[in-house]
Amino acid sequence: MNYLSSAQLKAIAKEKSLGKYGTLIGANLTILAIQLLVSGFSAPSGTRSILLIIINSLITIIINILLGVLVSGRAYLYMNLLYSQPVSTSDIFFGLRQQPQKAVTIQALFVLVDFIASIPAQIFMTRYITTRASSDMTAAVFLLGIGLIINIVVNLVYSQSFYILHDFPDRSAKEILATSRRLMKGNIFRLFYLNVTFIPLYLLGIITMFIPLLWIGVYRNATNCAFYQDLIAKAAGQENLN
Repeated sequence: MNYLSSAQLKAIAKEKSLGKYGTLIGANLTILAIQLLVSGFSAPSGTRSILLIIINSLITIIINILLGVLVSGRAYLYMNLLYSQPVSTSDIFFGLRQQPQKAVTIQALFVLVDFIASIPAQIFMTRYITTRASSDMTAAVFLLGIGLIINIVVNLVYSQSFYILHDFPDRSAKEILATSRRLMKGNIFRLFYLNVTFIPLYLLGIITMFIPLLWIGVYRNATNCAFYQDLIAKAAGQENLN
């Protein structure tokens, strides 16, 4: 099965985005503003109370899970872009109307995996603050790396879930996640490599006053959606969607 190359996917993303960057950047900035606004509700209070730390962590988890409706809306926006449909900044709120409970369930997987995978490293980092033992710092760094790998793999395996949600809204969240897992079988490295190719652009954006990151974010989101479009088209040809 011949999939499109990274260069071809990027070319499609560029072509589809022409003349629509203002809308797409506005949508990304709106999502960022909402994320920053709601993150203020879970900002650290500076207290060392275990109870308050636990409560703060729970609030953070719940907020991040609920933000799944925006992730769903962003997927819908870029699917409209790639399928040559009209796009609007308001598309990012479509996740509030289209199966929001499924979007939240899917987002819960990513948030909880990220949280659980980070716990071991946090434990040893907390120990290091008290003991200043190099062994604790070494363990924290090692476990942080392991947690990062777990997080990346899970995000890649289930990366197509929000797109699938909009293409197959009748499927349950469990079925959507299973479909993403099947679609990504043999394609995990392809998507990983595709996203790695954006690192030089992000570095360039950082050293040039961050403003180019607005365009790079749109470029990457559109390319990832083009990846899904290619993936689902090939899978349909192979009748591998069930």
